[in-house]
Parts: sequence; structure tokens; C-alpha cells
Amino acid sequence: METLKPYKAALTRLNAYIGEHEMRVSRVREMVLEQVCLLPQPFTADRLAKACMAERISVGTVYNALDLFLSAQILHASKRQRGQAATEYELITSRQTRMQIICQRCGRVSEIHDKAIERLVQERKYSNFNASHFSVFVYGECKHCRRKIIEQ
Repeated sequence: METLKPYKAALTRLNAYIGEHEMRVSRVREMVLEQVCLLPQPFTADRLAKACMAERISVGTVYNALDLFLSAQILHASKRQRGQAATEYELITSRQTRMQIICQRCGRVSEIHDKAIERLVQERKYSNFNASHFSVFVYGECKHCRRKIIEQ
């Protein structure tokens, strides 16, 4: 199963974090993590809560698990404007770099791959800081929205 590898990596990270912080192990958290790994990345908390409804996991438990997964560096969050403000989550294990162009008018998102930006960030040294991954979001207007404005 394709989602098995990210799940195992995320579960290992979660168990290490729980052990370091003397928290109790919870099967419900593992079930939420399974759902996270099954969802298309990135996802919203609402989407995860809907996926967890079948397992009878409460919305509050989902939000608590998301906070834990962020603290354990299993997920990273980004606030985006896609019609309305929403926080999107993504497994850190799914990809180390993320670059997207986002239309502020229609919300269209396109993945981009820019080797020059990747190289620049990877080669950059920061004092007292060791970078693990990065995200780049470029906001503007897509060609479709620009075309609509010109046609008006």
C-alpha cells in the first residue's frame, strides 16, 4: 500500500515525540494519523474531521491530534486564501520542498519546480539554525483571470 510508508515514518516520529514528552499512547491518535496519511495532501482540518467521522472520532479529538502532529513535526501548516481563509496541513514526510503559484482571484494553485530556488535555499547557511524543509508560495493572478479582466 502506497500510504503505508508515510504512515510508518509518521507513526515512528509520533511515538518518539510521545516518549520524549511522557505522554500516553492513544489508539485514537493513531487512527487520526492513518486518516491523515490517506488524505490527498494538503488537506484542511474540516476534511480530516469528515474522514474521521466514520471512525466515530470527535472534532475536538481531531483538532487536538493536529496540534500534537504539528508539535511532533509530522505535519506543517500554512494559511492560504482560496476563496476564504483556511489552514492547510501537509505531511512533512511526503515532501521536503513545496513551491506553488496561487491565483488570488480564482484560488487556482499550481505546483512549480524551480531548481534555482531549491539550490539557493539549500546552500544558504543560517547561524544557529538547521533548516529541514521549506515552502514557497507565490501569489498573483493567473493567465485566465488576467484574460477575463482584459475582455471586460
